[in-house]
Amino acid sequence: MLKRLPAQARLNEVKKLSASIFGHTWNPSCARNGAKVLRAPLKGPEVVKYYGENSAMPTFKDFKQWFPELNLVDPKEQYRLKMVADRKKRNKGAPKKKKS
Repeated sequence: MLKRLPAQARLNEVKKLSASIFGHTWNPSCARNGAKVLRAPLKGPEVVKYYGENSAMPTFKDFKQWFPELNLVDPKEQYRLKMVADRKKRNKGAPKKKKS
């Protein structure tokens, strides 16, 4: 059992060593830095460069535009509209817009 706590300087040394071992940043003064931003996943052009353009795969909407004579019906959109109508029947729909 400890008779007294170790000195604060000794505790700081242990924390610094722990940070170096586990790859964390040592910031005893709690100053703001960009570590949070640097840890975040990449966004923007870097992501597009990695994953490529998403327009390569045609969507249902594309087929509907290309072949209007087929009168295609999107089952997901039909289901969504049905659910919106059901919610409106139960007074759970979106509120009416305020008229000014």
